[in-house]
Amino acid sequence: MYDIKEHEGYMGVFTRNQCENAKFQNGSRVVKVWGEPNDAHPLGTKGAILGSVGHPEVGNAYFVEWDVKPGVAVLVMEKKLGAE
Repeated sequence: MYDIKEHEGYMGVFTRNQCENAKFQNGSRVVKVWGEPNDAHPLGTKGAILGSVGHPEVGNAYFVEWDVKPGVAVLVMEKKLGAE
């Protein structure tokens, strides 16, 4: 459905597909605006959207390539992201 797979040059699997009600379009620049105490990336970390997935009950999540970790795809819930 989402075609989640490995992509050359990246660590981790992700999709380049975009869920139909995505708040952030693929390629959009984002910043982390909300987080948990043990999150790997602090507030203010910037990155780019690689793709997204959605679930009617859970919401949308985005595969982000953070600027501080190029070539690494990280799945992030929509509530943690804002537009850069």
